[in-house]
Amino acid sequence: MAIGREDVEILKPRIDKREYRRIVLRNSLQVLLISDLDTDKCAASMNVGVGSFCDPDGLEGLAHFFSNTNAFTASEMTNYFFDVNTGCFEEALDRFAQFFIKPLMSADATMREIKAVDFENQKNQHYSLSMNSQRNKSLTNMIDSSKW
Repeated sequence: MAIGREDVEILKPRIDKREYRRIVLRNSLQVLLISDLDTDKCAASMNVGVGSFCDPDGLEGLAHFFSNTNAFTASEMTNYFFDVNTGCFEEALDRFAQFFIKPLMSADATMREIKAVDFENQKNQHYSLSMNSQRNKSLTNMIDSSKW
């Protein structure tokens, strides 16, 4: 599965007892493995370098498609994640990987996701307008009008 383990120094606090290892997969994806013997949970996360800035006009929310309670989208990336009890991790990790390899795209599930993304996009439009207004106000306040 991995094409190699690149030796990279991973900096961590001295009190952090977890073990870290970085590997690079054949498809050049980088993986950070963290082992913590003091927990009863396992987790995985996949960060994809496509975020809301990549949404084409008219398809706002596309980067967040397939993301409900298992992901978040930022301007330049989308992060998918899950956690399970330790005894289920290998099976859950395989299902998680299949999501990226060959996602199930039933018409019903696709329509539900489209509606969820559309709802979130409409909800956030008011927030975006408010943020733009605040940004413009801040920029305006930074200009020293006495120099004009």
